[in-house]
Amino acid sequence: MSSTFASDLCYFPPLVLPATPTTQVKRIFLCRHGETEPNARGVLQGSGIDEYLNAMGVEQAQHLRDCLASVKVDLIISSALKRARQTAEIVKEKHPDIQLLEVSELAEISWGKWDGQIEADLRILLNRWINGDFHAMAPRGESPFQVEARAVPAFYNLMLNRPETNIVFVVHGRLLRIMLSSILFQNLNHMNDFTHHNTCINLIDVSIESDLNHIGDKINIDLTKLKTPFNTKSRKPVLDDNVVIADTPAIESPPELFEQSGCILDSSFESAVPTVVHPACFTLTPLLLDDRRHLTPRFQ
Repeated sequence: MSSTFASDLCYFPPLVLPATPTTQVKRIFLCRHGETEPNARGVLQGSGIDEYLNAMGVEQAQHLRDCLASVKVDLIISSALKRARQTAEIVKEKHPDIQLLEVSELAEISWGKWDGQIEADLRILLNRWINGDFHAMAPRGESPFQVEARAVPAFYNLMLNRPETNIVFVVHGRLLRIMLSSILFQNLNHMNDFTHHNTCINLIDVSIESDLNHIGDKINIDLTKLKTPFNTKSRKPVLDDNVVIADTPAIESPPELFEQSGCILDSSFESAVPTVVHPACFTLTPLLLDDRRHLTPRFQ
């Protein structure tokens, strides 16, 4: 499938200039996979569900492929889950000579017993996250801190150890929320500010400073000023952009209700400290978030 619409709308800002002669700048495209049947049904789809794309998801991936066709790409990275791998393989059709690397640490969060559900105690868990309990998890699932602990170090290792400078990642919605909050803000407090629709593009330039004498303060990131459809103030927090949660007030859930739901609650979460170490040599500049210009209105 050819997509003139996609290629015509895919203009990307120029690469951020190196701050010093010892700075290397890499450009990364953090993309979400195309739609699957669980997405279309509006059910939770974590690492416990491993399905291929549906027909719409394939078309979305083809639009993404055509959007990135004229972009210099040195490496494509996906999780090992079928929906991400299939999307990445479609993108690779326009870049047949480059490597497609699977990284298992970039899998979606596990929703545990809630995988595949529409009606679960989603609001209870979301409220815990909104109130800062990033240890909270679905029954037999993963917490945001656990996902951060496996995915973010893997990301930093790839940035430091791979020689490629233009890298496309094809991963997952909740994983992207966790990763972007972590690598941009060095905490998970902004996790629920992000949206990630199917085959969206998050464009980030990663500056890596090799001279420790030139490492300064981190940039002050203001996501509301991005030239992108992203807006943290105009939407309600969600667990997954394909899942609708009952519109109830975001209030603190009583511990006994949380326990009855089967979720795991860490009562000492206020003093909890994440274990991820963020290398001081990194400066990340977000240029586009949840960008879907390559999709026609039918697919958005």
